[in-house]
This record gives sequence, structure tokens and C-alpha cells, in this order.
Amino acid sequence: MSPDRLHQYRARRDARQTPEPVPARAPRRRLPPHAPSFVVQAHAARRLHHDFRLEHDGVLVSWAVPKGVPSEAGGPNRLAVQTEDHPLEYAAFEGTIPAGEYGAGEVERYDHGTYELLKWDAREVKVVLHGQRLEGTYVLIHTGEANWLLHKMNASP
Repeated sequence: MSPDRLHQYRARRDARQTPEPVPARAPRRRLPPHAPSFVVQAHAARRLHHDFRLEHDGVLVSWAVPKGVPSEAGGPNRLAVQTEDHPLEYAAFEGTIPAGEYGAGEVERYDHGTYELLKWDAREVKVVLHGQRLEGTYVLIHTGEANWLLHKMNASP
């Protein structure tokens, strides 16, 4: 049996207090063929930031990007801090997380779509996003502990 990838997510949330999806059981992987999804959410918590989430192994692997996801190739790289995995249902979530709850504040979906996976290992994640606002190749480079660097590459993978 595989470990419950959402244990940390559920431990931080009270399903009776927050409108966020809080599934009661461990996630199941969606079977191929399907294109994996991504979502970027604007999250006005203590500070406005974007949450960059990629579907992988039945969950949304998530990073908080304090200065927003780069949209132009060759633009500034962005710090991306990996957070707990989120349930796939979170991709559709928009709303207010109540004061006193983990991540309290407004969540709005900035972009969503599918992606092509080019590479995924402990040091690097490289994907081609197909969204409404974000298109092209993005790479996350692990720089230590929870910190990653998010970079928008040129149009071709």
C-alpha cells in the first residue's frame, strides 16, 4: 500500500470550518490515457502569492510562488516554495478560506489546463503548459530543502 500523500494536507485543515475540498481517504491515481492537469491560483493569504500545482501520482504537487509565475521567456526566475500535496479536487477551488484556518484568505483560479511532462525527478521538474494564460516550457529546479527556482524557458522544449 502506498503512503497517503494527503495526510499533511488533511492534518492542517478542519473540513467543518473551511470550504476547501478535504477528502476523507487517500487519493487514487487517474489511469492513462489522460493529459495531466495544472492549475495556478492567486492566493491572498498573509501576502498575495500564486500557488503553482501540477497533477502527479494522484495529487496536485504544489509550490507557493511569492512573486507570481513568470509568463515571459527569459524573464526573471521566481522562488517557488514547495508546500504539501493537495487533492485533485483543489484544482477547481475558488473561495474564501476563513480567518483562523490554515491559509486564510481569498483563492482565485488564475489559470488552468493540461501539461506535457518532459522530466520529473528529485532535482528538476520540466513541463510544457497548455493553459489559457500560460503556455510554454517551465522548469522547476530544486535548490535545497523546500526551495525551488521556477523558470520560463523559450517556446520550444
